[in-house]
Amino acid sequence: GMNFIVAQLLMHCSETFAFSLFVSLITECNMQEIYGPQLRGLFMHSSLIEVLLQANLPELHTRMLSLNLRANIYTSEWIFGLFASVIPCEHMGAFFDNFFEHQWSFFYQLVLTLLKRHENEIKHEEDMYNLLRSIKAAS
Repeated sequence: GMNFIVAQLLMHCSETFAFSLFVSLITECNMQEIYGPQLRGLFMHSSLIEVLLQANLPELHTRMLSLNLRANIYTSEWIFGLFASVIPCEHMGAFFDNFFEHQWSFFYQLVLTLLKRHENEIKHEEDMYNLLRSIKAAS
């Protein structure tokens, strides 16, 4: 989680600026709630993604529910690491630009975009393991 974020920040700017950006992530973007003892932020973001999926991609949401595939199962890694473990390094600068500007609304939109991009796979995949691997590796 955090180690991927810090590594990506260090790839794109100086140590001092990376530290400043990381502090901003923790304080202004409420990342501390994600890593807190009860993981409240993680569950809050997963729940919001579930609601957004249901509202924006209802057929996909129904299909995922039929497979007992809730958002917290496939979004945890994305939330903990802000996609830093799946987005190629050369695109993380653009991700951080958008995230710092729009914060979590950008993150949610990216999740919906990725799920929409993989909608056909998700609707037709019968093997839960393959489906989960495909979704989590989405980029």
